Amino acid sequence: MEQKETTLWDVLRSCAKGIVRIVEWFVQLVAKMLRLSFQRWWLVGGVMLLCMAAGFYYSRPANKLYKVSAIATLNGPSVSEVKSFYESLHKTFDAFCVIDCLNDGVADYVDYGRKNPLTDTLQMVMKDQIAFQFVTRNRKEIPWMEERIMYYLNTNQQFVEEYQIFKKHADRQYRFDCEQVDKLDSMTAAFYADANVPQIQSNAWTLAMGRKEIILPLRSIEEFMENKAKRDSRYALVTAPVVLHGHFEPARKAVNGRLKCTATGLIVGWLLGCLIAAFFDERRRIIRWLRQK
Repeated sequence: MEQKETTLWDVLRSCAKGIVRIVEWFVQLVAKMLRLSFQRWWLVGGVMLLCMAAGFYYSRPANKLYKVSAIATLNGPSVSEVKSFYESLHKTFDAFCVIDCLNDGVADYVDYGRKNPLTDTLQMVMKDQIAFQFVTRNRKEIPWMEERIMYYLNTNQQFVEEYQIFKKHADRQYRFDCEQVDKLDSMTAAFYADANVPQIQSNAWTLAMGRKEIILPLRSIEEFMENKAKRDSRYALVTAPVVLHGHFEPARKAVNGRLKCTATGLIVGWLLGCLIAAFFDERRRIIRWLRQK
């Protein structure tokens, strides 16, 4: 007999039937849980109250947990090196990549969801920026934690060696830029000093001296000065292997907020209560099954 060829329509029908069966199973499960909640309301309600009380207690003021974050510039060390070292300091320490979507050297967002690996070429991971984060109960200890973290990062022997190489290159670039500015100033002063000012007429990018028109490199000079300003801002941060942008700042809302923990306790309590109620209803059958040889 010839086998019927499977078409795309057959595949779609099979997928649709599978989805319908899953939805029906889920609806039946929820309906059974609602029936158990009604029949065994004292059991399910008691478990829900206990779980809500546990969530309420976990979110008490003395046990509030806050995420503390900061962004830093790396002068020499790579993102992967600093990330690995920072996360090895403590189990609650996490480091995240900083993403530059437009590839213009300006950070757009921090990849807290870890959706962009360092090897991703579509979303540009900044090579000299990193975001630090840790969790604490005591906000007063944040300055002390910041001091210790930066001490460990900036005294790491490997990071110090990489920073020294990076700083030598940055120093050379800064001196070169300053020399070029001095040359441009001298050239401009000499040019206008030797020129016959009444005969000079100029527009945005050209200069006419009598009958002779001279094209000035004003556009190139302007671009150079803009790039120099950016490099000067970056050079100001070349003071250590890792330099923070400001300080570590805690999130405004606690990780274990009162509403969040209470709602979680309510949901977990309902699910656990329904499970216990189902076990209570089927206890005899379960005991008979356990006693079978």
